[in-house]
Amino acid sequence: MSLLKKILEILLRRKIVLISFLVVLGAVLILFFLFQKEASLRVGKEGAESGFINLKVEVPSGAFGKQKVLKITRISGDERRKYSDAFIGDLYRVEFADGVNEFALKPIHLKYYFDSQYFRGENYNNLALAYATDDGGYRVIPGSMIGKDERGYFVEAFTYHLSVFGLVMKTAGFQKHGVTLLREMVTSPAPAVLIVPGEDPTFKGSVGDGNIWEAVFPDRTLMIYEYALYDSRSLSYSEAYREFVRKEGRRSFIDFEADFLSKELLELSRYDFDILAHGTGGLIVLRMLQRHPEVGNVRRVVLFSTPVRGTNVVNPLYFSSMFFEKDPEVLSGIFGVEWTKLKMMTLHIRNLIDTLGEVALEILPDSSLIRQLENFNGKDVEIFSICGDTPPYGVDVSGTELEKFYPEFVKENGDGFVSIQSCRIGKTLQLKGSFYDLYSQRENLSRVEELLGYETPVFSGFKDDSYREYLPVQNPEISSESLSPQEEKVEVEKKVFPQKFLSKNFLRRVRSLTLSSYTAGSTLGKDVYVATGSGVLMWDREMFKGSVKFFKKVNDYISFLSKGDIYLIDRVGISRYAPFPVNVDVEDALITKDAILYAQMVPGGVRYYLFEDGKEKLLATSPGIGVSIKEENGRYLLLSSKEIIVLDEDFAEKERVLSSLFGDGADIVDGTFVDDALYILLSDGSVAYVSGEKLEMGHLALSVPVKILRFQEKIFAIGENEVIDVTEGVRQSFTRKIVDAFAGEEGIFIVFEEKVGVSLEEWRVEG
Repeated sequence: MSLLKKILEILLRRKIVLISFLVVLGAVLILFFLFQKEASLRVGKEGAESGFINLKVEVPSGAFGKQKVLKITRISGDERRKYSDAFIGDLYRVEFADGVNEFALKPIHLKYYFDSQYFRGENYNNLALAYATDDGGYRVIPGSMIGKDERGYFVEAFTYHLSVFGLVMKTAGFQKHGVTLLREMVTSPAPAVLIVPGEDPTFKGSVGDGNIWEAVFPDRTLMIYEYALYDSRSLSYSEAYREFVRKEGRRSFIDFEADFLSKELLELSRYDFDILAHGTGGLIVLRMLQRHPEVGNVRRVVLFSTPVRGTNVVNPLYFSSMFFEKDPEVLSGIFGVEWTKLKMMTLHIRNLIDTLGEVALEILPDSSLIRQLENFNGKDVEIFSICGDTPPYGVDVSGTELEKFYPEFVKENGDGFVSIQSCRIGKTLQLKGSFYDLYSQRENLSRVEELLGYETPVFSGFKDDSYREYLPVQNPEISSESLSPQEEKVEVEKKVFPQKFLSKNFLRRVRSLTLSSYTAGSTLGKDVYVATGSGVLMWDREMFKGSVKFFKKVNDYISFLSKGDIYLIDRVGISRYAPFPVNVDVEDALITKDAILYAQMVPGGVRYYLFEDGKEKLLATSPGIGVSIKEENGRYLLLSSKEIIVLDEDFAEKERVLSSLFGDGADIVDGTFVDDALYILLSDGSVAYVSGEKLEMGHLALSVPVKILRFQEKIFAIGENEVIDVTEGVRQSFTRKIVDAFAGEEGIFIVFEEKVGVSLEEWRVEG
């Protein structure tokens, strides 16, 4: 008995030890998951899933062509403070262990669990996954979806590239989903017009409290279909999509929205509809008609840039192989496309892939959805498909190797999103314009009115002196969407621009200088200074040897940057002034003796900063590209393609002028000040005059606008092959290509492109 008792006592002691060991092991494992710093997963062609307790990373099969190891690091401590305060919770760096970055061929699935205190309600889309940008900011991953499972609340999203990922909280917004009434016209017998947007949010037509489509269709009932293609998605919205995926056994956001749209139109059976759809929005409409023939209240459909047969533009394989992490200047020599245009093409493609996320795979030419559309038979609905003929940003890959991969970027064949072959359905038309402005061209809108078969006044864009945007902005982070243009009718007593512009040789050449290269030029008194690729000349005499950046005239001196140092040119000569204190990538800068204005490109636009008294200050955030900063008549102009911001001499913001003031198709090229009036050169070859309550447009028909400058009391608009005296109403043509121009005391200096190098010539006004 005593032996048995001893054995039982030993077993009991060992059991206690075993239990204690298991408890300690469990605690260690919990602490490991809570406080681990790094994790890794090996990714082969078959894919993988791993991550931290709060971040799960799922790489699908076929995302990468070879085995890769992903390294995941939780960022904390001092490094965490380097990133934006907009992030809540932990940040995670996901990178390749070998340091070689790659663009995934299929979207990587991210799933981030968050504390329930941040959840505002099942219909609010206030949370999104985001990745950190190089400038210390962040960009929201489009299509972020809120969810909940046994572990808790999470946000999931899809991305094609690795970065530092985290969660951001947006302003708590109530999710919009479905058909919304914009304006009811009870007395109109015509079908209601339903707007279905796609990738481009401006297709919605929102301007302040109004809508541009109200001007296009002044006597029609207007509605818009709102859905979250690129916006964040609430819990209820996301769960509805997940339920669709469970029932269908496949992921198709386009078909999910097609089904939802059909329910909306059936509930609105008292209306007949004419539908205007753009891009992927057009695919939603077509799939709605194909999947739901019971919808019988659609009369006609007009599609803009809809990839009925798919598009190569969002093909991750093409982008990964040809563009990702590659120098546009090197690619320019390979493909034979100007590197600046190649860079814009790359940004355009990257933005579309990022915007669409997993939806990008649905609109590839060989996708199952596109193959199903080959059998489309909408006999009861008239369909008109409109494709543009001009790729955006001046890109044209015709005659190059890229033409085989991207027919959408061949001029006269595509508009930067679809080609004429890929948009064919119903009655197909090719009209002038790109993916971004095809639907806003006045002549195209007139054609749409004809197609809808109901006579309405032709929308001719924004009328002269009808709209203005004079926007003193207190918050430099204000977005372009929140700027509300004011609409006022102004009586014009006197026209600024002449009614006609006569062809006349009003300039005569007085001297010329041949240069091997040219960067910028300016004058101080009668002295002419020119920055070249190798230094600075005072006309033909070398004054400085070395690299030159940001060569600008400011007040009575010229400043520039060379090898990290600031140099000033005044009447005495050139002197080294101070080290350049800004240690980031700068798109453009204007250097004064006391401060530096500089711009950084960020996803979706540009940020302008002021460096003064040893401190950096964010001045403004603006949409657009093509950034430049200049000093004009005691003011500072911050220019992008979408907006001009005016600062006073103390760098305080005085006003903003958005390009939407002049119509959706117009981009800003350049601007100059005369007294309190802005003269703005636009990409469509016209010049706008903006002063207080007054707006007037001068349609100069410049084929390729280059610059606008003030010379004495005159305004000159410079095109690629002509100079227009806007004040006098005369124009002079040139056979050579104009690269740049700047004003002097007695004449203007024009830079012409020559067979070898350039020529700098002074021209003076006759008489």
